[in-house]
Amino acid sequence: MKPIAVLLITAALSLSGQDAAFGVRVHGLQPMGDLKDLTNNQVGLGAAVFISIPHSGGLVLRPVLGMQYIPQGNTTGLPGTKTAVTSVDLMLDLLWFPNEDPDHGPYLVGSVGGQQWRLTANGTAPSTQSATRLGLGGGLGYQLSPRLGVEARGFWSPVEQNLKATGLIIGATLRF
Repeated sequence: MKPIAVLLITAALSLSGQDAAFGVRVHGLQPMGDLKDLTNNQVGLGAAVFISIPHSGGLVLRPVLGMQYIPQGNTTGLPGTKTAVTSVDLMLDLLWFPNEDPDHGPYLVGSVGGQQWRLTANGTAPSTQSATRLGLGGGLGYQLSPRLGVEARGFWSPVEQNLKATGLIIGATLRF
């Protein structure tokens, strides 16, 4: 995770002479697949801070530090066990605005980076697992104004050999 952090900080500093803006994102998270089974389909919440760095041709780089939390839910196949899931993410988003105006209009977003996952089970089969893994994501967004945007995105991360973290995130961004 440290090499990724150094890369993101270097990228942010080298491009900071451009019109960079700090921002925050808040979002809801709907787990799918393995996460859905672990938490009994509990809806999660998340937040992130980012630096938005405009580039040429409608491209925007956005280093992101975020976290997600999915509350305890009954684990499928393990009666009496409840599992909660958290993650801390260090990602790099690439936004592409087809109209080349990063202050207004639709955009595509792709993400790559590292995610630190923690799964905590309580009850009849208690356990705690942690893993740092590659995280990928992508989706659509719409910049409503120079400060406010909305996004819908999917995510994927291989937490363990037989456990993939997947889901859908819907949120809002605010640039300062």
